[in-house]
Order: sequence, then C-alpha cells, then structure tokens
Amino acid sequence: MIFGAEVGYAAVVLCLLANAPAWAQPAWGLAQLMQSLAQLHAGSASFTERQTSPVLSAPLISAGTLTYDAPDYLRKVTISPVPESFVLDHDRVTLSGDGAAGTHVFAVNQDPRIAGLVEGIRGTLAGDLPALEQVYTVSLSGSAASWQLRLQPTQPALRRFVQSLVISGSEGRITVIDAVSSDGSDETMTIRADAP
Repeated sequence: MIFGAEVGYAAVVLCLLANAPAWAQPAWGLAQLMQSLAQLHAGSASFTERQTSPVLSAPLISAGTLTYDAPDYLRKVTISPVPESFVLDHDRVTLSGDGAAGTHVFAVNQDPRIAGLVEGIRGTLAGDLPALEQVYTVSLSGSAASWQLRLQPTQPALRRFVQSLVISGSEGRITVIDAVSSDGSDETMTIRADAP
C-alpha cells in the first residue's frame, strides 16, 4: 500500500509540473539562447547583404551563400555583383576576389576589424558566451521566437572600427547580422536557411 501511495504522490507532482503556471517555468534568456545556438554543428544558407557608407552614393547590394562547420570553419561566397569569397578556417582567413584582387591569406588576429567581427559571429554560432564576453558586452532582448543579441566592443582597438554588432534570429537560427562601423557605415546581412 505504501508503494501505491508513492506512485499516487509522483502522479500528483507530475500533474502539477505539467500544469504549472508560466511564472513557475524557467525563464528564457541568454543561457538558453547559447545552448540552442550550440546545437547547430553544420549548415548552409543564402544571404543578401546591404552596405551603406558615407562615401557611397547608394547602398551596395550583394548576394551569395554561407557555409558553416562548427566550431571554426565559415565560408562566405559572394556571387553578385562581383564574385569573391571569405573563408575562415580555424584562425586563418583567405580572401579571394575576381580579377586583379587575387588571393590574400592571413591570420585572423592580424586585422582587429576582422578579428572582432569573426569572434562575434563565430562565438554566436557556437553558442560560446565566454568567448563573446572576452571581446564584447553582451545583451539580449526579445523572446525565443524573435530575439536580438547586441554585442558592444569592449576593446579600444575594435571600438575604433566597430560600434556594434546586432545579431537577430528565431530559436536557434540566425536571420540577420547587422554590423555598424564607427565611421557610420552599416552592413546588414539577411540570411535564409537552405531547405533540408
């Protein structure tokens, strides 16, 4: 009979937990977002990027594809208006352009602008909050269905180039990356995940 009482007690507890009010559920926040993002181990997507700058008379629109392989391989291939590619393989960057631009290979830490942006995007994709917090002040707004992660550079060398990096998404998927430069330039990348 005691065993039956224990089963009855467990059933009541499970019923209460299943019907617990919203205030009793764990709050969604930065830890949950990072955990959700860390679940993506590889993926590909297409993108459209809009760049504005005080020196441009009109926005520059480009499009292409993205490939990610956790934790530190990222390839951005621009198809239009001019073919070019950016490949991050661990801590090595390879930039390739059409025509006279040629190919340039360098360590990511050789350029503070690229290093800061790479760490912001790589850390977000990997769900690696400690890595993000080494370079940025991190704040989160919104809900799991529509969130916005704001990264403000903490290092003076990076602040000279990057004012903020704002990454938006839904659940564990990034949909927009907006990089605002200290000179007033803005690059907004809209990402569309490829169909499975």
